[in-house]
Amino acid sequence: SQFLELVKSFAWLAFLVSMLATTYAHSVSTKTGREGIVKTFLIVAAVVAVAVYAVTYIELQVEIEGGLLIAVHLMMAITGIVLVEQLYRNMPSEQRWAIKFLCLGLLGSYIYAFYMYSDALLYQRVDPVLWQTRGFVEALLVPLIAVSVSKDPLWSPEIFISRRVVFHTTTLLASAVYLLFMGFAGYYVKEFGGSWGPVVQAFFLFFTILVLVLFLASRRIRARIKVLVNKHFYPYKYDYREEWLRFIRTISFGDEHLYRKSIKSIAQIIESPGGMLWLRQDNGFFECVDAWEMPLVKTREPAVSSLIRFLEDNEFVISVDELNNEPEVYNRLGYLEMPHWVNEVSPWLIVPLIHIDRLIGFIILDHSSAQKRHFNWEDSDLLKTAARQVASYLEQLKDSVALAEARQFESFSKISTYIVHDMKNLVAQLSLIISNAEKHKDNPLFMEDVIHTLGNTVQKMNKMLGVVSSKSGSAGSSRVDVIPLLQELVKMREKANSKPVPVLSCESESFDIRADKGQLLAVFGHLVQNAQDATADNGEIDITQTAEDGNLVVQFKDSGHGMDEEFIKTQLFRPFKSTKGKGMGIGVYETKEIIHALGGSIDVESSPGQGSCFTVRLPKA
Repeated sequence: SQFLELVKSFAWLAFLVSMLATTYAHSVSTKTGREGIVKTFLIVAAVVAVAVYAVTYIELQVEIEGGLLIAVHLMMAITGIVLVEQLYRNMPSEQRWAIKFLCLGLLGSYIYAFYMYSDALLYQRVDPVLWQTRGFVEALLVPLIAVSVSKDPLWSPEIFISRRVVFHTTTLLASAVYLLFMGFAGYYVKEFGGSWGPVVQAFFLFFTILVLVLFLASRRIRARIKVLVNKHFYPYKYDYREEWLRFIRTISFGDEHLYRKSIKSIAQIIESPGGMLWLRQDNGFFECVDAWEMPLVKTREPAVSSLIRFLEDNEFVISVDELNNEPEVYNRLGYLEMPHWVNEVSPWLIVPLIHIDRLIGFIILDHSSAQKRHFNWEDSDLLKTAARQVASYLEQLKDSVALAEARQFESFSKISTYIVHDMKNLVAQLSLIISNAEKHKDNPLFMEDVIHTLGNTVQKMNKMLGVVSSKSGSAGSSRVDVIPLLQELVKMREKANSKPVPVLSCESESFDIRADKGQLLAVFGHLVQNAQDATADNGEIDITQTAEDGNLVVQFKDSGHGMDEEFIKTQLFRPFKSTKGKGMGIGVYETKEIIHALGGSIDVESSPGQGSCFTVRLPKA
C-alpha cells in the first residue's frame, strides 16, 4: 500500500507540473508569468530543504525508514498544495472555471494528507482513524474532479458506453429501487399485518409486479427515459451510428411500400407515433400519397403556395408549435402562411424532402410520445439529413417506374408492328375479293366464299381492336360546350344498347371549356365504358355535372364491383394495369394524361363491392 501511495502521489504531481508548464508557456512572455515561475521554484526548493532538515536533524523514536517515508509523504503534500495554488493563480481568469473544481478536489486531498502526515511525524505513527477516514474523504472529492474532466473533452476517457446500455441500465436500476422499496413495504405488512399479513403480502407482491410490467411496457415512459438519458449523460442527444443503422434497416427491409417505410424511418428518429407523406404530382400540386397512424388528408397543396416556397427556399424543418408561439423565428427567413388543412391535422413537425435543391415532397409528423421534449437544432439537422436520403430513395423509385413504363411502351410498339403485319394480310384478302368481284359476282359459290372471308376478316379485326385502343388525333383545342357533349354521349350509349344505360343530371344549361371535342368525347366515353364493364346490366350509372369555384366538375358514378385502396393508389393510373381481365389497361392512363394536359385533374373514390366514382375537374374557358 505504501508503494501504491508513492505512485499515486508522483502521478498527481507530474500531472500538476505538466499543467503548470502549459500555463507558463502561454504566459512566459509577461512579467507576471516569469515571476510566477521563479516563485514556484523557490517555494518547492524551500519545501525540499525543510523536509531534508526534518529527516536529518529531528530525533525520531521509530526506525529511520518509517520516518523517511512519512517525511517524503509530507513533503509531497506540501508540494502539491503549492502547485495547485500556483496553477490556479497563473491560469487566465476567463479559463479558471474549467479547473476550479479540479483545484478544489486536489487541494482538499493534499490538505488532509498534510494534516495526517504532520500528526504522524509528530507522534511517529500514522493514526489508524485518520488513515481509515482518508478513503471516505478521497471518495467525497472524486465528483469535484469528475466535473472538471467532463468540462474538457480532451480529458474525457476514450471509453464509450452506448445509449442502449445506459438506457437499459437506468431502467434496471429504477426497477431495482422500486422492487426494493416495495419489498420493505411488503415486509412491514407481513410483520405488522396480523393474521391477514401473509394474504396482504401476496396480493401486494402481485400488485407490485403488475405495476412494474405496465411501467416498462409504456411507450411514453420509455420515450421520456430516453430523453432523460440523452439529456444528462451525453453531450449530444443522439447516437448517430445507431440512428443511421436503424434508419437504413427501416427503409431498406420489410414488405411495406416505400411510401410507408419512408414515413416510419423519419418518424422513429424523433419518437413520433405517426406521419403523412406528401409528394409533388405531375399536375403541379402536392398530394398526400400515404399515411401511417394518421388520417389521410384528401386535399391538394399548390406548388406556388407560401408553405411550399418556404420549404424549398430554406430547407427548414417547421415546428408548428414553435411557429404558433414564436412566429418571428420563421418570419426572419421569409413569409410563411400555413394552409387551413394544417390546423385540422394539428401536426408537430413538417420535414421537407429536398432532392438536388428541388422540393419533391414533405413529411408531416405527429407529436412525440414524450410531449415535453424540446425540438432544437440537433433534431432539425438529423431530420434534414435523413430526409435528403429519403428523397433520393423516392426519386429512384419514380425513375425506376418511369423506366419500366418506357420498356412496356417499347413492348407495346412491337405488338403494334405485328398487328400492322396482320392487317396487311387482311387488306390483301379484301383486295383480292375486289379484283375478282366483277368477274365472278354472279357465281353463287364465289359470293358464299366472299361472305365467309368477310366474316373472318371482321372477326380478326375485332380481336385486334380488343388488343389495341387508338385515340382520335387532335387538330387543336377550341371552345366546347360540355352539356351537349354529355347528352350526345348518353344517346350514343342508348343506340348501342349498352347496359346499364347512364343517367345524366346537369346543373348548368351550358358550360364552355377549351379542349378538342373528339378527344374529350373519347375520354368521357372511356369512363362510361369502364363503368358499364364493371357494372351488371341491372346496375346503375349516374353522370352528374356541377360547378366548383367556376370550374367544371363531372362525376361518373357506378354501382359495380369497385376497386380496393391499394390498387387505386399504386396501379389504377399506371399503364398496362387493369381489373377487367382483358385489354391492355392503358385507357385510364391515357385519360389522366389528356385531362392533365387540359389543366384539369381526375380523382377516384372506390371500395370493393361498393362501386366507383370518377371525378373530372376542368378549368372553365
